[in-house]
Amino acid sequence: MIEPIDATQTSSTGDARRLVELAAATGTTMSDDLLLDALRRGAKVSVRHIRKDFTEVATSTAVLGYVVRQRKDFLALRGDDPAWAQEIGRYPSESLAVEALRMRRA
Repeated sequence: MIEPIDATQTSSTGDARRLVELAAATGTTMSDDLLLDALRRGAKVSVRHIRKDFTEVATSTAVLGYVVRQRKDFLALRGDDPAWAQEIGRYPSESLAVEALRMRRA
């Protein structure tokens, strides 16, 4: 019997290693994308409100991007310089825009 791997329940405390061991034990193939997604889900980000409508999103080592409020939408901008950041999406809430920056592939 093959046990399904649920990567949504991982954290940054070594669960990616547990996923690899589980895959090896059950004969399931693991892709690099699945492992990276598991690590991304456990990534911790900090949010710093620069202005009422402008927020910086960063990890402990790098700035991921910015969230800008425009009317009812929140724009997620990927990049460490707001002048050159790329728009990756528009979201109905700031928390969804922050999550998009956290989960976005580099």
